[in-house]
Amino acid sequence: MHSVLFGLGISFFDVLFTFYLVSMGFGIETAGILSTTARLAGLIIGLPAGVFVDRIGPRRALVIGVVGYAAMMAWLLFVPTVLWLIISQFVAGCFVSLAMTAMMPMLTTATPPAQRPLVFGLNEASISFGLIGSVIAGWLPSVLAPWVQVNAQDALAYRLALLVGVAIIFIAVIPILTVIQTSSAHDDAAEAHDNDVPIKAPRRIVGYAVASLFVGMGGGTFLPFQSLYFRTQLGMADHDVGIVIAVGEVLIGVGALLAGRWLGQRNLRHWAGALRLITAPIFACLMIPVLPFALVGYFGRSFLMGGSFALNDVLTMHLVNARQRGRVSSLMTVFWSAGWGISATLSGYVQTGYGFAPLIAFSAVAYVLSGLAIWFFTKD
Repeated sequence: MHSVLFGLGISFFDVLFTFYLVSMGFGIETAGILSTTARLAGLIIGLPAGVFVDRIGPRRALVIGVVGYAAMMAWLLFVPTVLWLIISQFVAGCFVSLAMTAMMPMLTTATPPAQRPLVFGLNEASISFGLIGSVIAGWLPSVLAPWVQVNAQDALAYRLALLVGVAIIFIAVIPILTVIQTSSAHDDAAEAHDNDVPIKAPRRIVGYAVASLFVGMGGGTFLPFQSLYFRTQLGMADHDVGIVIAVGEVLIGVGALLAGRWLGQRNLRHWAGALRLITAPIFACLMIPVLPFALVGYFGRSFLMGGSFALNDVLTMHLVNARQRGRVSSLMTVFWSAGWGISATLSGYVQTGYGFAPLIAFSAVAYVLSGLAIWFFTKD
């Protein structure tokens, strides 16, 4: 339930935040800078967050991360200048990095090894199904605008819709607090089992995170600007963009669920890498700005990467000792944030001169490298 609500809340920002920035008079470059700022926060806070998670426990860390993130995203909607936007986004990035770092160790600790592929798939599916809020988000500004007597593309309409998303993120904390009170005995038993896994050397742990660097590069090049791609390249209305993104997020969940159910008991390393390799040529279909090709590329990427995310997360947590999971998860977040931040910044500038085609090609290459990294660095 936490994942559903959290996904529902952040979906509002996936669809509307870039539109909100444009309506406030900021350029596309600002969206790229803010995306980079959040990832930079992940880089700086990432490793300390892992130590913090291992010290206080993943559930408590997750609560702190979610509450802090929701509070900062609310504040972000009322700051007037680029400088304050950057500062607020940085702090929000620190909190969401903590939440992301805590999630995988929490799931791993709370479930026995045989059930983890399915549980990780269910979690990814829950987040993605929550992101059907993209549909709601696409329509909500036009619903709220008459109440405040503004145009549906006015900054106030977007701000009110985004505040609804913030409220949902706050509510997402409640299921975590319930689990804290009910699962400690199960956690202790699972952790005792997993402490038998040998402690890994730092270089091995770094190797596990390399795939996250490349997948962050692939995602950061396109996903922060996906709304603009569908609007500018295909001429879609805001509410139609919301529907497309929502379907894509649901397909991430379907892919994760099916992979956890059918591939989780097979060769995790093989399938986690293979799904990313298959993603690359399908995603490249977005280079053809015709609706059928674009939808095949977008939806295909969503389905295949959803499955790969679930399998790779289980694989990585399986390879490390319980006392190292927070650190490994944080390092994966750091590498992902680095890849996302660099590519998102460059993408915002490249778009103005060359359009989306070279960026989509770059993303496809990054997905290939990510799949190969899984195969190479997880040979244990």
